[in-house]
Amino acid sequence: YTVSSPVRWQGNDWLKAGGVIAGTALTTLIDKPVRNFWQYQDSKTWDVVERAGFHYGKPYAAIYISGGFYLTGLVAKSEWARETALMLLAAYGTSGAVQSFMKTAAGRARPATDVGPWVFRPWSPLPDYHSFPSGHIQIAMVTAVVLAERVEQPWLKGLFYATAGFTLASRMYADAHWISDLAFGGAISYFSAKAVIKRMNQTRSGQHLFKFRRKDRISWNFSPTLRGFSLVGTL
Repeated sequence: YTVSSPVRWQGNDWLKAGGVIAGTALTTLIDKPVRNFWQYQDSKTWDVVERAGFHYGKPYAAIYISGGFYLTGLVAKSEWARETALMLLAAYGTSGAVQSFMKTAAGRARPATDVGPWVFRPWSPLPDYHSFPSGHIQIAMVTAVVLAERVEQPWLKGLFYATAGFTLASRMYADAHWISDLAFGGAISYFSAKAVIKRMNQTRSGQHLFKFRRKDRISWNFSPTLRGFSLVGTL
């Protein structure tokens, strides 16, 4: 449902997509200045942030988080926890598939290669050319969006989004991504998670099912056939 969403997009949806593309293009203009800023940052505090953000954006973190919610739901018999786990898994899977394909297809050089932000080697097997978009921010942003959607308290929502901010900072501190990689990866994750949440809500209410309008009466037709007779009721 999420991957095929573009076929159901309307005017506002296409405007949002265009805005993301235009915003990412503009962000590339500050790729170098932002990288230069982070190259001058060096402290034990940032080292801790880098490690935390690195692990938080790895696939095993996604498994631990979604699995933890699902197991909690089973043990505590909480439908809320199980549903949250399913939302997380669906959003991780769909956004991950999109970013993995794009990362290999684009073949953008990582900052640490020191060849600049405009070098691309499409379909390269080398990790040094898998910069765009960021996979770490994809996982961190999905976690933030889904969990923020599942709570009511504003401070909790802010906390969840802050965790994604730590991952964003850690990837630039590690010289692993350009800021535009993170911006586009975050956008993919945000809209994928929102699409999954919308679909889950539709499924819960039955709105995903095709509904046919019933007429007040059935029209019956009795007619002879080559093998006998047929009785057909038409709504």
